[in-house]
Amino acid sequence: MKSSTAHILLIIAALLWSLGGVFIKWLDMHPLAITGSRSLIAAIVFLIYIRRPRFVWNKYTVTGVLAYCGMVLLYVTSIKLTTAANAIFLEFTAPIYVVIFGFYILHERVTKFDWLAMGIIFIGLGLFFMDELTFYGFWGNIMALGAGVCLALVTVIVRKEKESSAFEIVLFGNLITAVLCATFVFDAVAESQVSDWLIILGLGVVQLGIPYILYTIALNHVPAIDAILVSMIEPVLNPVWVFLFVGEAMGEWAVAGGALVIIGSLGRAFIKQRLREY
Repeated sequence: MKSSTAHILLIIAALLWSLGGVFIKWLDMHPLAITGSRSLIAAIVFLIYIRRPRFVWNKYTVTGVLAYCGMVLLYVTSIKLTTAANAIFLEFTAPIYVVIFGFYILHERVTKFDWLAMGIIFIGLGLFFMDELTFYGFWGNIMALGAGVCLALVTVIVRKEKESSAFEIVLFGNLITAVLCATFVFDAVAESQVSDWLIILGLGVVQLGIPYILYTIALNHVPAIDAILVSMIEPVLNPVWVFLFVGEAMGEWAVAGGALVIIGSLGRAFIKQRLREY
């Protein structure tokens, strides 16, 4: 697969991930009930795609599965303990950790151009959420940072295990997440409606299962830093869909910040692709 095709898959994955805010806004359920049921459906999607999963037990695959669970659970919990803006901004410090893990695990180095792109993206995220970022919720902020570390680990390890257990890492990560949240899912059944489960079906298939399949495929063909930086368009698109479909207003600096994130993320990918062609 060409790297340009892989980048297109990453963009599609980020677009699908960004629909999560809209889906969740339409649900009146405990966050862990949504998380568990969504992960169970995503696991089924992965199982259908893989057909015959095989799991190579080594330190990387086990760490990858645990990191996936940690990423999901820490992020959901952080939103309960701090603002959504803080949680999103701090989780998406992940590129910094991808640089570190990528160097030691994958021996992939980043260029000055990559650092420039990251700087533009972080400034853009800061502007995008500037009206909502606070120092509120110390432990929630710590958990959001932890979610960012876990996201970076998942990205790097899926890249590392691309020839063996990449898809299985996400499959088992979702299954374990579903088991850990099972109590909340069962409690939600009695109080939910058919429409709630249709939305959760959409979350599991469209917003989590399919994009993670695309993300995992793309990581077979691009460096980990490319994957994480292209996916940085997701946090700015998420509130855009909420604004368009739910009517929830965005901050005054959102347009400028979002533009910087897109320039830093997609602009970097386009320029690097053009340089490869020459």
